[in-house]
Amino acid sequence: MRTVVVRLQDEAFEAVTVDVRGKSVVGWAEGPAAFPGLSGKRTVVLWEPSGTHFLREQIFRGPGDVLALQIQEKVERTGFFRTAPSVFYQVEREEGHAAHVFIAAMDLSGLDARLETLWRHGARIQGVFHPAVAVAFLAAHSFVEKTLTVWVQNHGFYLAVTEGGRILSLRFVGFDAFTGPSESLVREETSFTLQQHERAGGQGITRVQACGPLHHLLDPAQELWEGPGIAEPLKKAALEHPEWFGAFFVPTPFNMLPQKVQVWNRHLPWAMRAAAALLAVSLCQAGLWMYWKSRAQGLEKQTREASAVVGGRAEAVQKAIAWDQLAVVEEYRRAVQAFEKEPRMDAWMVWLAETVPKNFRVVRCAVSKQGESARGRTAGPTHPSRRRESSTEVAQGSVLSLELKGTVGFQEAHRAFGAFLAVLKERRSAVSGVFDYDERTGQASFSFEVPL
Repeated sequence: MRTVVVRLQDEAFEAVTVDVRGKSVVGWAEGPAAFPGLSGKRTVVLWEPSGTHFLREQIFRGPGDVLALQIQEKVERTGFFRTAPSVFYQVEREEGHAAHVFIAAMDLSGLDARLETLWRHGARIQGVFHPAVAVAFLAAHSFVEKTLTVWVQNHGFYLAVTEGGRILSLRFVGFDAFTGPSESLVREETSFTLQQHERAGGQGITRVQACGPLHHLLDPAQELWEGPGIAEPLKKAALEHPEWFGAFFVPTPFNMLPQKVQVWNRHLPWAMRAAAALLAVSLCQAGLWMYWKSRAQGLEKQTREASAVVGGRAEAVQKAIAWDQLAVVEEYRRAVQAFEKEPRMDAWMVWLAETVPKNFRVVRCAVSKQGESARGRTAGPTHPSRRRESSTEVAQGSVLSLELKGTVGFQEAHRAFGAFLAVLKERRSAVSGVFDYDERTGQASFSFEVPL
């Protein structure tokens, strides 16, 4: 992921482009050289407020609101600020009823104007971090052991003590405005910090990492940033400007970017994906509309052409047939239609031969123009095994009368009758049937009337 890191100092503009893969910095390049070069670029801002105070406190565990009140009270007790500062904190660990918290209190006046300038030039700002916090977290990420990192600049230096990914302390010592950078002051404060942690008990500081443009004031022999997380070709640049690379290791709680902008940045990728999906759907719909419109126009043209052809042929036929012969043609057409509506007995016979139940034979098959109802044929049965299975009245018209006989058991005969009646009803719903069984001879007789 390529990101522009911008360092804002008064009116000065300094920027580099950094490549990050996972949790490692793999490349960097100078530039852009001016604000217009930030247009459309993912940007991280480093800004050092005029009023900043860092402290590490132990407070009572509790909900977020309770923690915030305790931290605000701790900051006010320092007396460092005349007005209420913006407070950023991270709970590093919890032990019993206590919580250990690293706190950064900063006066953010003037930040909005600087951000407006960047936004006006099209920068996509992802975060705003204090450069000293960036250096401290770079050290915390790079060194597991207890380490003192001294970041020396022209106006002063920061001393950060880190261990196991945590910041134990962070403070700033400024150079005298008239005498400028002082090697003795750097060494004196470094020695004081080492002794302070030794007197506090526990394990003392085992590593000292000097960095920054004036790192030689403490360690002239040091030429590279010694910790991991930085690719080898970049370690010299990291020694001179660790804040460029440390910005990518700062936790979100120390992001000074306004909360509403952070929320927007979190949702922007999803919004862009949704917009892309909607655009794709719209383009597909437009394409389908154009396709079907073209098809509809083509079909409309074909219809007009076919209509013209049919109209021309009809006109030609009318001209070819004399007026006194039109009645004969119409009568012939009606006769053909009536013939086509007549039932096809050959098809019925083929179907019947394939459908007659096993052990049964057709003993009667006749077609009459007017059928009588099954109710009329079977009224008043005299045999106890004879009953009518359908009460459907047969419609007037052509009726197919069927009679099947077979010598089988009663149960088999009844099943065969039901199955054959169901098959008949699939072809014609208005079917009547009579089941007759002679128990003495074991002969079953089925009678059906099927309207055609």
